[in-house]
Order: sequence, then structure tokens, then C-alpha cells
Amino acid sequence: MESTLFMKNPITQKMEEGVTSGVFPGGVLLISYKGKVCFHKAFGFAQLIPTKIPLTTDTLFDLASLTKPLATTAAMALLMGSENLHLEDPVSKFIPSYKTGKKREVTLAHLLSHSSGLPDWKPYFEEIVQQDRKSPGLLSSPAAKQKVYQLAHNEKLINQPDTHSLYSDIGFMILGGIIEKVSGGSLDQFCKNNIFKKLNTKKTFFSGVGQEIKGFVAATEDCPWRGKIIRGEVHDDNAYAMGGVSGHAGLFSTAKEVYILVTDWLNSIHGNGIIESALAKRLVTRRRLSQGRSFALGWDTPSLHNSSSGHCFSRQSFGHLGYTGTSIWVDRVNALVVILLTNRVHPTRKNNQIKAFRPALHDLIYRYARNYQTEQRSSPPTLDR
Repeated sequence: MESTLFMKNPITQKMEEGVTSGVFPGGVLLISYKGKVCFHKAFGFAQLIPTKIPLTTDTLFDLASLTKPLATTAAMALLMGSENLHLEDPVSKFIPSYKTGKKREVTLAHLLSHSSGLPDWKPYFEEIVQQDRKSPGLLSSPAAKQKVYQLAHNEKLINQPDTHSLYSDIGFMILGGIIEKVSGGSLDQFCKNNIFKKLNTKKTFFSGVGQEIKGFVAATEDCPWRGKIIRGEVHDDNAYAMGGVSGHAGLFSTAKEVYILVTDWLNSIHGNGIIESALAKRLVTRRRLSQGRSFALGWDTPSLHNSSSGHCFSRQSFGHLGYTGTSIWVDRVNALVVILLTNRVHPTRKNNQIKAFRPALHDLIYRYARNYQTEQRSSPPTLDR
């Protein structure tokens, strides 16, 4: 039961509006202010078709590209902390096809900051699906994963390294493979053993294709080529073709456990987390202000115009979005964390209303939290969770 103070507060009303106006079937919003979780509530439905199933705060979500900072970037940071990797290592150290031409200049930092010169995305899954129709058993197999890696490694650069900023799934596919090569195991096992177990996040995992999941997962798309409503399998087409585990997508979790992972990044910045402090600070800091770049290293920061974090978050904020309708924004200056997990792609990815909804929600949260503390009390507002 929600506390009387916040009964029908503007934040609750905004989330209910998101459901009723069709921005998303359902969503879980978690807000932490001044180090205290003050809002954690579920709205709407985890699934609309074939039957309606209400959403709860324990519902698991396909985090999509939140995989990039929460798993891949964190894993890279841990390997860097153990001196196995360095930000300025050339990618050619790990991938032979990067030993010629412009690719020789590409470093791990370029991949993390989306400035490698790689394209944003390619439908690698289409080739895997076509081959699977001829020889069933390839799709989502280890052989398919290696095929996607080969395609990604051979992808031609479309820009000179470090001259343009272009968000690239391909770059993070490559990073996932480098983590596997350096660690000697799979990306999901490395993250499980070195991140999720250490932070006791038992409901955070990569969902390998065919893997049994404990707990209910929010449904995503009615996928035309898979011929079903996706639930419990990664939504991202390329990640699915690779077996459900990739550096760019594949992670599942709850809002509460995403908050635990984000809190460790904040703790690491202050010297109390699993990542080395100086490195954590560097990874969440924007590299350049020029050329419209907003990316840090594995994380994003508020863009100068039309940021999904709205208009109020400080320039020292960091965050990330996920295609399925997920997002994290952390304002380090004002100690405000906002985690929004939705299934906006259910039943179709053509629903893009969240692009306008998200910044409006963050503006509302920021102003409400700041104004409430200033005008009524010195401690953060509290909602029954």
C-alpha cells in the first residue's frame, strides 16, 4: 500500500498515464534519492497477449542494451583491474583482422566509447537463419556464435577511428568476445562468478536459448520470424542467433537488482566497490564535449540536446538505455538514481512513444524530489515499497 503522503503523487500519475496511453504495457520504476530507495512500484501488465498478466516489482525484464554497462563494461573493468587488459590496448592484440589498415588504430577505449568507426548494426542473424533453414541446428548454437563473431570481426570501418561517435552494437559484440578470449571462459560465466555472485544478485543472468528461468519474465515482441511472443528469450535478433549471450544484449534482471548493480558503480567511484575507483570514475566520465559526443566508456552521459534524462540531470550524470524500454540514469551531483524497466516492445517494436515519455518522467522526478526536500523536510521522501 502506497503511503498517504504520495497517494496519487505526480510520479504515480505519470506512470499510470504511460500504461493507459499505450506508451508501454507495464513498467517498474525505482527511484533512489540521497542514498535511499523512496519509490519502487509496478504498473500495468507484464503480458497483454495471449492473456493479460499483471506486472509486479519482482518481474524479470530483458534489459537489452543495459547489458553493455552492467555486464560487459563491468567485466572489462575487472579484467583491467587485474592488469589483463588496458583501455589503450589495440584490438589487434586480440583479433587478427584488426592488424591491417585503419583497424590498427582501434583500441578497447574506442569500442567502449562508440568511436571505433564501426557501423551501428548489421542483421547478422539473417544469414544464420537462412543457413539454419538449410541445415537445422545452427541457429543459437556455438557455431552460430562463432559465425557472428567472424562477421563482426571482418566488418569494415565506415569512419576513421576516434573522429566520429556512432553507437555500435557491433563494437560491444567484439568486446564480449575479447572478454571470453582473455578470461578463458564464456561471458555469462565470467559475469556470474565475478559480478553477480559477489553482489548477491541472484535474479540477474544471461538467458541462454533453451535455458529454464525461475520467475516470471515480462513479454516482449510478437516476433514475425520466430513466430511467437517472446518471453524468457532475448529479444535482440543478433543476440538470439548467438545463443542468447553477447556483449551487447542478453542480460535479464529486476529493477531491485539493477539498482544493486548501479549502487556498486557508485560505491566503486568512492573506493568501496568491486571496480577500482579511478577506473570507475574514468568509465562514467564523458570523453569529449565536442562533435556532439555524449558517450563515456561503456556508459552514456546526458546529451546537450534532447537527452532521455530530461533537462535537469547534471552533466556529471551517467546512464544508458535499452531497446526493450529499459533505462538507468544516475545524477552523481544530486544523488538521484532512476531505474525504469518497461516492455514497450510488447507486442510490437513499432511503439516508440517512450522517446517522449522518458525525458518528461525524469524531469518530473528531478523537480519533485528537489522541491519536496527543499520545501518540506531535509530528509528524502519515502514511499511504501
